[in-house]
Amino acid sequence: MRETFHAMLILVAVLFFGAREFCSGRNMSFSCIEGEREALLKLKLCFHDLSDMLSSWKGIDCCEWRGVGCDKNSGHVVSLQLRGSIFDQPQLYLIDDVEEVVSSLLKLRYLEHLDLSGNDVNSSLIPPSFGLMKQLRYLNLSSMNFKGRIPSEFGNLTRLHVLDLADYYGGALKVDDDIRWISHLSSLQQLDMSGVHLSHVSSNLFRHFDISQNSFPGPIPVFLQNMTSLTFLYLFYNQLSGTIPDSIGQLSKLESIDLSSNQLSGSIPDSIRQLSKLASIYLFRNQLSGSIPNSIGQLSKLESIDLSGNQLTGSIPDSIGQLFKLESIYLFGNQLSGSIPNSIGQLFNLKSIYLSNNQLNGSIQDGIGQLSKLGGISHSSNKVSGSIPDSIKNLSKLEIIDLSGNQLNGSITDSIGQLSKLKGIYLSGNQLSGSIPDSIGQLSELRGIYLSGNKLSGSIPDSIGKLSKLKIIDLSRNQLNGSIPNNIGQLSNLEYLNFDSNKLNGVLPHSISKLSNLKALLVAVNSLEGVISEAHFANLFKLISFDIGFNNLNCEMKSNWRPPLYLAFIYMGSCKFGTGFPEWLLLHKTTMMVDLSNASISGPLPENIGHMLPELQGLSLTDNLMNGSIPKSLCNSKSLIFLDLSNNMLSESVPNCWRNDQSFNFIDLSSNNLSGLFPSTMGQLSSLFVLLLNNNSLQGELHVALKNLTSLRVLDLGENKFFGNLTSIVVGENNALKILRLRKNLISGYIPLELCSLSQLQILDLANNNLIGKIPPCFGKFPVMVNATKMINIADDIYWDLTHLMEVVKGRYLEYTRMTLGLEISMDLSSNNLIGPIPEEFIFLKNLHNLNLSWNHLSGKIPKKIGQMENLESLDFSQNGLSGIIPESMSSLTKLSHLNLSYNNLSGPIPISSQLQTLEDPTIYIGNPQLCGAPFLKKCLNDTLPSTTTNFKDNNEGALKRMWFYIVIMSGFATGFWGVIGTLIFVKSWRYAYFQWVDDVKHWILMAITLKVAQFRKMFNGNPDDQ
Repeated sequence: MRETFHAMLILVAVLFFGAREFCSGRNMSFSCIEGEREALLKLKLCFHDLSDMLSSWKGIDCCEWRGVGCDKNSGHVVSLQLRGSIFDQPQLYLIDDVEEVVSSLLKLRYLEHLDLSGNDVNSSLIPPSFGLMKQLRYLNLSSMNFKGRIPSEFGNLTRLHVLDLADYYGGALKVDDDIRWISHLSSLQQLDMSGVHLSHVSSNLFRHFDISQNSFPGPIPVFLQNMTSLTFLYLFYNQLSGTIPDSIGQLSKLESIDLSSNQLSGSIPDSIRQLSKLASIYLFRNQLSGSIPNSIGQLSKLESIDLSGNQLTGSIPDSIGQLFKLESIYLFGNQLSGSIPNSIGQLFNLKSIYLSNNQLNGSIQDGIGQLSKLGGISHSSNKVSGSIPDSIKNLSKLEIIDLSGNQLNGSITDSIGQLSKLKGIYLSGNQLSGSIPDSIGQLSELRGIYLSGNKLSGSIPDSIGKLSKLKIIDLSRNQLNGSIPNNIGQLSNLEYLNFDSNKLNGVLPHSISKLSNLKALLVAVNSLEGVISEAHFANLFKLISFDIGFNNLNCEMKSNWRPPLYLAFIYMGSCKFGTGFPEWLLLHKTTMMVDLSNASISGPLPENIGHMLPELQGLSLTDNLMNGSIPKSLCNSKSLIFLDLSNNMLSESVPNCWRNDQSFNFIDLSSNNLSGLFPSTMGQLSSLFVLLLNNNSLQGELHVALKNLTSLRVLDLGENKFFGNLTSIVVGENNALKILRLRKNLISGYIPLELCSLSQLQILDLANNNLIGKIPPCFGKFPVMVNATKMINIADDIYWDLTHLMEVVKGRYLEYTRMTLGLEISMDLSSNNLIGPIPEEFIFLKNLHNLNLSWNHLSGKIPKKIGQMENLESLDFSQNGLSGIIPESMSSLTKLSHLNLSYNNLSGPIPISSQLQTLEDPTIYIGNPQLCGAPFLKKCLNDTLPSTTTNFKDNNEGALKRMWFYIVIMSGFATGFWGVIGTLIFVKSWRYAYFQWVDDVKHWILMAITLKVAQFRKMFNGNPDDQ
């Protein structure tokens, strides 16, 4: 029994190791093909192996030899890496007989990769027998000291991807007669013939030269200038660089030239005027600059020109109108300016003209109607203005008209209905007005109508229902009114319908359900009313995107409805459900985006929503009546990026099951009844841009996990009960943060200096907390608040666009959304316990709009140069202990519309300026008893008001006036004084008379006083006789 068991163990081991050997491809029968091993040994004899590089070439298994690569399944040799080096002697091989080398290589019938570069063949010729190795995909014979001609037999190597014949020995290798073999290498992707002498290539050898769709680098070969018999030159889809040589003009027999899809730069040489036989020129997708040569008008046989996708500037030369054989003009994707030449109207053979994506201006001339052969016209994304000429009705062969993205005005001409072959109308992004012509229904070949982003009004014509071949109709962002035509259901081929952002009313017609090929139905932001039911979806089997948001609709789907479609994008915001969460939506397993905001949905969220919608990337249920808790299945979703559950009645705690493999960018749980602690696992969401948890009842200490949210742009934890200090979150490490809002919490401690490193911060709100200490001086150095050019514009970011924020500005709560939020720059540190002065550095915040430091314990003076904060709109320093005067520079705040300095210890006159006088509210300055001047009744000293101007010139003018006032007074005094005293000094008789008169007056006054004194005594003492 034991022997049997051992035998079985041995059998199992044999089977195991045999199977492993077989599976690993190391079966002895496939280790090396004997014939190939012998060929390699003969090859070894052809080398002088000075460095023993081939010393491993011995033994049975040649697949283990150095430089030899074998197929793992068959054992055949498929690769030889025998690269030497002409610069590194220890790796140098010397080859005696190249013919014998090739003879041995030919026995390796499966060889695909051969590298013999860097071996010295002692100026031997390249054997033509190399051309017999047709299985080769890679051949490198560079730097081998070959001489003589390159054999044309190389043209047989049709499977070759890479051929390297570079000669670094001084031009001993040459092509002296025939190079056409290169065009036979149909699979070639890379060719290197650096250093090969090509000067002897016959100039009459070629008429057709085509080495297109390779990876040839470097400039256009100089030898081409000698190939004067060329009629076709095709070098497109390579990696050619440098300029187009002026010598191109010597190829006088050239009929077609294609240098497109390279990296050519510089200007188009004027010498092309010499190519009198040229019928087509293709230079598109390069980096050409400069203007289009005016001499291009001399190419009288030119039929097609394509210069698109370059960097050409200047205007389109008027001489282009002399090319009467021209059939196609492609100049799109440049930087051309000026108007479209009128002379183009003379090109009666023109079939297509594409001038889009330039900077062309002017109007479309009536002469375009003369181009009766025109089939396609595109002037999109320019600055073309004026109206669409009525003469386009003559373009009976026109199939495409694209004038989108311009500044066209006027109406769409009714004569457009005469263009019976028209397949596409692209007029979006203009300023067209009026109604859509009813004649559009005559265009039976029409596939696409693009009229979005205009000022079109009136109703959608019923005649659109006749366009049976129509696939796309986009009338969004206009001013269309009326109802959606009921016959819209006749457009059986329609795939895309967009009537967004108009003034449409009425109901969504049930005929929509007939559009069985419809993939997108977009009618949001209108005034549609009525009921949306399952009947509207009856036959919409291909519908992917459905948007009816922001209308006045009611959604009445039965709870047991099983939709016949699988929507990927569902936007039904403002459609009133009046029920719980629609269960039918959970059946759309492929749904990616759901918007049911403001939909009167009540009750809890389905607990399994995250599992039932595994592909969900965005969910918005804001502004509903939902209660209960946040499902943990949302927390576990791997695909969810955008989550908005704000403005509901959700309660309990935020789930703590977030993971670092999730891709959340936006989470808004604000304005609910959430409680509990901040979920620590939320700190693992490293890709989170926006986190809004404000206006809840969350509590606990600010969690250190917040410091891990390094991608965060917006953090709003306001109106909660968080405590702790700001240093615990180390927000200074997050240099991407633009908005930090912690208003109305229980945060205490000092303001950490780390906050100052937030280089992108534009809104800082720490109001209504328990912060202490001084305001850091570095708060006056936030780059965005100092200089508007430091602001990174992310207003176009979808997540920034969906962010909303409540800020106290100008004394009241204001909600900022979308663009207004992107422009707001604010700092609010009010209602804390901050002390000390207002940092003088605040005067550098020239880009700040709102500053609120009220309800603190600040002291000291208002910064003297506060007037430098030139963009301030709202300023509140009330309820502090500020003292001193109100700086005169405050009158320079010309944008100020809200000011509050009440309840401080300010003194002195209130500055006067035209801007401050518009702020008539007397409570601005109340609680400062030492202030005087308007609007108070208390006058300042001497009833004079100080000049409030800070203008240095005005101050100088005031000082100058005072100086002249004193000069005039002193001059008058001196004149009066010396006019009297001088006379008395120099005229003796007058002096005697004057002093005699003075003595007489003196005696008279003394006598009068003596008599009066005697009378008063008598009056007070009485008469003794009477007693």
